[in-house]
Amino acid sequence: MLSKFIMRAAISAAALSGTAGFASAEQYHVLMMDYAFFPEISYVEPGDIVVFENISGNTRTIAADDGSWVVQGLANGATATLTIEENMPNQYLSLVPGGPEDEVNEDGNVQVVGTLNFSGNPALNDN
Repeated sequence: MLSKFIMRAAISAAALSGTAGFASAEQYHVLMMDYAFFPEISYVEPGDIVVFENISGNTRTIAADDGSWVVQGLANGATATLTIEENMPNQYLSLVPGGPEDEVNEDGNVQVVGTLNFSGNPALNDN
């Protein structure tokens, strides 16, 4: 009888520890604005989910700076999710036609950059 109890406890503990990693995943929301991502930096870990919401008024594409992932044609008001994986590039970008003259590249676009930071949240100062 005791051995059945111990076996059930061990199986329950194993099941709970297997789901603990998934349950600790965080979800982050990033707004695509006219010429910025907000927040510009998201502090993430593998397994986390980033939800991009386009509020720029125009259809936009977001891509990793190395091209390893792309969200194409995200309509105004639409959202797209990205699951964070190990070894993902830290920066993602979107090109916006036109914009402030001093920020426009030779193709007539402004490159908007966002960052995935894998080093953990910065410590808050209690001062």
